[in-house]
Amino acid sequence: MECTNNHCLWSSFGSCCHEDPIEADEYATPNQLDCPVSLRADFTVQLFKLIDECSDLLNSRNMSELIAIKKFILSQRKDEKQ
Repeated sequence: MECTNNHCLWSSFGSCCHEDPIEADEYATPNQLDCPVSLRADFTVQLFKLIDECSDLLNSRNMSELIAIKKFILSQRKDEKQ
C-alpha cells in the first residue's frame, strides 16, 4: 500500500512495509502521522535522547540521592498496580 509517512519506520520507498501485511491492510491509515500500526522514527530518536539525559543526571548523583530516587520510582510502580 502506498504511504508518504516518512516518520514511520515501516515506510520504505513510498510504501507501507509492515511486518504483518494483514494487520497493515486492516488497521493502517496511510499518509497519517497517527497511523495505529506505525512505529515513529522521530519518537525513537527522542526516546534515546531522553535515556541519555536521564543517565547523565543519575551519574551526577550521590548514593543517598540515588536511594531516594529508587524509592520514589518503586513507590510509583506500586501505585500503578493497585
